[in-house]
Amino acid sequence: MMKFNIYILQKKAEPVYQQAMDEYLKRLQAYGNVSVNYIKNDKQMKKNVEKGGKKFLVVPGKKSKTSPEFAETIKDLSVQGESELNFYIGNISEPLEQLNISSFSMNTSLTVVVLLEQIYRAYRIINNQPYHK
Repeated sequence: MMKFNIYILQKKAEPVYQQAMDEYLKRLQAYGNVSVNYIKNDKQMKKNVEKGGKKFLVVPGKKSKTSPEFAETIKDLSVQGESELNFYIGNISEPLEQLNISSFSMNTSLTVVVLLEQIYRAYRIINNQPYHK
C-alpha cells in the first residue's frame, strides 16, 4: 500500500475544512496510509523535506494535471517502486518537483481538501471504480 504524507505549514485546519478532510481520510483508508501533518515553522518543514520518499511541492499554476493524469502519475510511481509520496503545502524554499492541482490560488486548508479529493479520485480511476456512489 502506498503511503501519502501531506505536510502543511500552518498550525491547524480551519474547522470548516476539517470535516471534509476527515471524510476523505476515511475514504482513503481502503487505498493507502494517508497522514496530514501540521508544521509550525520553516525549520521543522525543512527537517521533514530531508526524509525519504518522492516529494512534491503543491502550488497553484496554469498547467495543472487532470484527474486521469494524476492517477497515471500515482500508478507509474507505484510501478517504479515508490511506496511513499510526500506533499508539501506552504511557502517552502527547498527545490522540489511542483504539482499544480489548480490554477486558482486557495487557502492552505482548502488546498489539502482538494489534494485529498484528487488522491481519492485517482484511486477510483486506477481501480476502474465509479467516483460517485
